[in-house]
Amino acid sequence: MHLHFQTDLHTHTIASTHGYSSLTEMAQGAADAGMKLFATTDHGPGSPDSPHLWHFHNYKILPRKICGVWLLKGVEANIMDEFGSIDMNEKELSFCEWVIASYHTSCVTFRRTPELVTQGYQKLCENPLIDVIGHPTTAMFPCDFEAVLKTAKEYGKLIELNEGSLQWKPGAMENAVQCYGLCKKLGVPIVVNSDAHYHTLVGKYPLSEKLLEELDFPNELIYSLDADRIMELAAQKRGVCFEESN
Repeated sequence: MHLHFQTDLHTHTIASTHGYSSLTEMAQGAADAGMKLFATTDHGPGSPDSPHLWHFHNYKILPRKICGVWLLKGVEANIMDEFGSIDMNEKELSFCEWVIASYHTSCVTFRRTPELVTQGYQKLCENPLIDVIGHPTTAMFPCDFEAVLKTAKEYGKLIELNEGSLQWKPGAMENAVQCYGLCKKLGVPIVVNSDAHYHTLVGKYPLSEKLLEELDFPNELIYSLDADRIMELAAQKRGVCFEESN
């Protein structure tokens, strides 16, 4: 089985200071990887290396396509506590067209027990502004996957399979086998993303593809295979119009 992905919906530019490529370079990386759509999702203000909020406010100047690839202007917001609070309010998120929410150790102070992390994810799901739960398989934030996934399905959230986590985070692969096996069992849709911080990594998912093949994961639950599906979601939820502006 070889999956033909059309999207990469989690990428970071030099606006997040541990990223190493410009937005144009990331777009060219997406084009080189055969992507039809990519999202730029630099970190929200809770991260030590996040861009200023003006970075998101100024998204209006960007064209709808860069290097021939459709662009979603987004953010990776930070989940800040065990109550699912994030680091951007409704007004700030109104500038964004695609919202991932993730836990990062640099942003939280609560005791990361499975019970509290699970609670945080479940509360997060109640936020209608969130599109995707980012890299939930990180070992630093253990949770009850079945409880989280059932809540995510109830509230229509997508679950991210994060290539970067599989590549670089200890324990992520073992957790991923459990998490995405349950996604298959429960019928929870996912998106496969690179979390690329360098342009040559955009749209490259070797470990994710291998895992999905081993799980015999159904294509109809992998929303990121079809750019039109994601574009339709963005149009319905946030009124994004996919027309070239300049």
